Amino acid sequence: MKILIAFCLGLFLLPVSPANALEQRGALILYKEPLYEFESARKNFCDGLFDVKNGENVADMRDFRDYHCQGRYNLTLEGNAGRTVTLFGKFNYAQDWGYLIIVKKDDRKVWLIDLEDLPADQWVQRDGIDNTGAYEAFYHESAQFSQNVSSVKWGKWWQGATPNP
Repeated sequence: MKILIAFCLGLFLLPVSPANALEQRGALILYKEPLYEFESARKNFCDGLFDVKNGENVADMRDFRDYHCQGRYNLTLEGNAGRTVTLFGKFNYAQDWGYLIIVKKDDRKVWLIDLEDLPADQWVQRDGIDNTGAYEAFYHESAQFSQNVSSVKWGKWWQGATPNP
């Protein structure tokens, strides 16, 4: 009888568990992937997710288990139109190692695969296509920015229409 009850309870919870797991994901998910398809056995292999909840600023990402491995970030950003987030290439939101501001323009999930594939120091509008929503971005470039993302800040932190690089 105990086995039957456990089995029925398991069937009831199975459909609920994946939904709960999805609800607990952050509004911003950074994925760090390996730089090379085949990494040396002596190097840390990158393949991790770093979740950031909406409004939760992260001044120092070194707690992320894959922070120190050699890899490149890409991201997904969820939420309503107007949601704004900035990735900084240095700790404590310092701007001298580059930064990327993303402003959602619709309610669809934004997928950004190449963080450095944007013109420098100007606002760029990208329409939603296929699997990604529309967004506006401002990229202040720095060498290897997509490998060095180190802090995350929500909302508008700059004065005026354009950040001063």
